[in-house]
Amino acid sequence: MKVKLSQRVQMVHESVTLKMNALAQDLIQQGQDLVNLTAGEPDFPVHELVKQAVIQAVHDNKSKYTLAVGVLELREAVARKTNLQQTSLAIPWTAKDVIITNGGKQALFNSFLAVLNPGDQVLIPSPYWTSYPEMVKLAGGEPVIVRTKSEFGFKLTPEQLSEAFLAFPRARVLVLNSPNNPTGAVYSKHEYQNLARILQTQAPADFLVISDEIYDGIVFKPFQFCSFLQAVPEWVNQTITINGLSKSAAMTGWRVGWSVAPLALTQAMAKIQGQSTSGINALAQAAAIKALSLPECEFIPQLESYQRRAELSAKILSEAKGLTLIRPQGAFYHFINCQAYLLPQETISEFCERMLKDALVALVPGDAFGEKTYARLSITVPEDQLAKACSRLVTVLKRKAA
Repeated sequence: MKVKLSQRVQMVHESVTLKMNALAQDLIQQGQDLVNLTAGEPDFPVHELVKQAVIQAVHDNKSKYTLAVGVLELREAVARKTNLQQTSLAIPWTAKDVIITNGGKQALFNSFLAVLNPGDQVLIPSPYWTSYPEMVKLAGGEPVIVRTKSEFGFKLTPEQLSEAFLAFPRARVLVLNSPNNPTGAVYSKHEYQNLARILQTQAPADFLVISDEIYDGIVFKPFQFCSFLQAVPEWVNQTITINGLSKSAAMTGWRVGWSVAPLALTQAMAKIQGQSTSGINALAQAAAIKALSLPECEFIPQLESYQRRAELSAKILSEAKGLTLIRPQGAFYHFINCQAYLLPQETISEFCERMLKDALVALVPGDAFGEKTYARLSITVPEDQLAKACSRLVTVLKRKAA
C-alpha cells in the first residue's frame, strides 16, 4: 500500500466490541445456533409514541438541516432532564448549554478535542468503556489507566485518585462512568463527594471532569442513580455531563446523544461539531423530543426485565464455581473473572474464541476494558436465549474443570 497513513490512526485500536459483534453476526447469518452476548444494545423496540413522532415529522417535512448544536426544543428538553437530575445546582442549565450529538460517543469526542493539548493526561479508571483511551489518543492526549479493584466494586477510591495525581502531574481530565460499562458499578452521592475532596485539594485549577451518564435509566434496586453534579455541585464550571437515548430509550440506531456543559466549553465543542458533522439527523431529533417527554414509568418494564435477566444469568453462572461474578448495580452486563477456567498460556481473547467455538456463545474479552482475565456478557437478549447461553457456558466450563 503506497498511501501513507497518519500516525494518529496507526496508534488507535479497532473496537473489540464491534469486532466481536460483527463476527457473531456473521456466524449467525451462516446458520450457526449462536447466542450473541457482545453488543451493548437493548433488544426492546422503540416506544410506539416515538415511532409515531418520527412518522409525523416526515409528513410535516421536518427533514431539513438543523442548527449544528441541535433544534431548540430538543436542547430545552435535555436541559430540563438534566436539571431534574442535578437539583443541587444554584443556576439551572438552559438550551444554550446543550449540544445534540451523534450519540454519546460524539459528545465524548467533542469534549476531548475541545480541551486536550498534546501531552495532556486523562485519568481513566479501569475497567473502562473501550473507546475512552482511543478517543483520548485521537485528540492528542495521553490516556492514563487507573486500575480499580474488584474488592471495592471496581470503583475509583479517593486513595487511588490521590496517588494518580502524584504520579501523573500532567493529568488534566478525569473520566467517570456511572452506571459503568462493563462492570455495572453505580457511584453513590457519598462516593462522589469523597472523590471531590481529592479533586479540591490536588487537582490543577483548570482540571475537568467528564461524567458519562448514558446508563442513567438502568439502575437496579436498591441502588439509585446519582449524577456527578448532583453530588458535587461546586464542580459545575469544570464538568461536562454526557448522556443520550441509546440505552435508556433503546434508541441505539437513532444516534441521539448530548453534552451539557458551561457556556465556554459548549461554544468550543459547538465549533468542533460545526466543522465536522454539523447537526444530527433532523428526524431523529423529532423522535428524541417525544422520547424525553415520556414519563419514566413508560420504561419501567424494560428496567424490570433487565433486573430479572441479571438475576437469572447470575444464578445459572454461579453453577460454575470457578467464575467470580460481581452482581451489576446498573447497566446491562456481567463482568466475569474467568481466570480459573483459562487454559495454560491462554489469553482471555483466546478463551472467548474457545467459548464461541465450543459453547456457541459470543462474549467480549475483558482486555478491551482493561482487565486481562475478565469477559463481558451482555444481558440484552430475551430470557430464554440468555438462559440457554449461560447454561452452555456452564456446561463447557464444568467439562474443563472435570
